[in-house]
Parts: sequence; structure tokens; C-alpha cells
Amino acid sequence: MTGPGTNTYFVGGQKVVIIDPGPADDAHQENIIAALQTLQAAAQAVVITHSHPDHSGGAPALAHRLDVPLLSFGHPLHHNDTLPLDLPPSSFRPHPSLTILHTPGHTPDHLCLWWAEPRLLFAGDLVAGQGTVLIIPPEGDMTAYLDSLRAMLALSPQAILPGHGPVIADAPALLQQYLDHRLQREQQVLDLLAQGYTTATAIAAHIYADRPEALEIATLQVEAHLQKLRKEGRFVS
Repeated sequence: MTGPGTNTYFVGGQKVVIIDPGPADDAHQENIIAALQTLQAAAQAVVITHSHPDHSGGAPALAHRLDVPLLSFGHPLHHNDTLPLDLPPSSFRPHPSLTILHTPGHTPDHLCLWWAEPRLLFAGDLVAGQGTVLIIPPEGDMTAYLDSLRAMLALSPQAILPGHGPVIADAPALLQQYLDHRLQREQQVLDLLAQGYTTATAIAAHIYADRPEALEIATLQVEAHLQKLRKEGRFVS
């Protein structure tokens, strides 16, 4: 990680998969190159968890500089694809690899990488080590996001390595916390709809009455909930 920004991960041995090389920032990119040199490792591939520039902005230049493939969901990765890792085989896993898991919600192209043997989840922006994750329409989809959280919770990861913030040791608890928080917010939205509130702006202003500085982002988050409720036939606008 460079400062408090985007976490960049190396996975492997003498050859590493680089996950989320971060923004198009010279200092961040030079830190990645320096880390490879310190580890005496070579790059195998660059993988981005999603297309937001704080994760992907530096990826094309880095992949070109290292002369390795740049991989993302749909280009060419798909759900349940595997990336072999340069690690010794074990009796539990004769072919160490990362499994690609499509986890839309934050963005349509979001993916996580699952390292099954140590039960580690490289989560991108599915969750954060600190704070929360924004689900902002039109690319953010609350229905898909909740489904992705449930799918990753079902894996029962030992730890989560997020795109931002520290490693999450109690991974199932955090995933459940994220689910509970979103469902509690959804119930708040439903309660306010029943009271006659009809717009995302009005609902957000009520919920975040003590945080007016957050109203703009909060309104977009509420709109994501309203879109989910519309799709389910629980709200008609």
C-alpha cells in the first residue's frame, strides 16, 4: 500500500500476480517496482478488481513496463477462472491458484480473488478495512451487491485483504456486519416510504439529519436502495 490509498498485493513466489496496482501515480508505481526488486521477484500478471481509477489507473502502464498481461473481468477473466501461482504444491492443493469470483454491486465488473488453501479473499472494494463502500447508481447495484456479500460470506474466509484499509482478520463477522447494515438501512427507507417520504433526497435528509455534509453521497446511496425496492415491486415511484 502507498499511504492511505489503494492497497496493492503481490501473490506468489519468484513470480507474483500483482493485484490492483493503483492510480496513475508515479510514486505508487515506482514503489511497486522497488518492492519487486527488493523481493527479487518478477511479475506474472497484473490483475485489477474493478475499473475505478484508484485501482486500475496505473495498470496499463505498469503491465506494459513489466511486459505482462493485464487482466480484468471480461478481459479475459470470467467467473471461476483460475490463475496459477508460482508456489510449491502441497498435499492439500497440488496446483496453487487464485480463483476469479465475479462480485458485482460496487461496479458491474467487480471481481474478488479467492486463495482457497489459506482461505484468503482479495476483496477489492467489496468491503473496506475502515469505513464503508459506496454503491452509487447507475453502475452501483444494491441487489447485486448484497448477493455478492452473501456469496463471499458463504466461503467463510479466514481473512480479507481489502482494496483500502488494513487486513480484516474476523472476515465472516465483517461480511455479516456489512449485510446487516445494508438491510437495516433498507428497513429505514421502507419505514420512511410508509410515512409519506417519496424521494431519495427527502429520505436521505431525514436519515442523515445530523450529518448534512454527507447528504449528497447519502442521497445516491438511498437511490440505490430505492432501485432495489422498485425491482422487487416493493416501491412504485
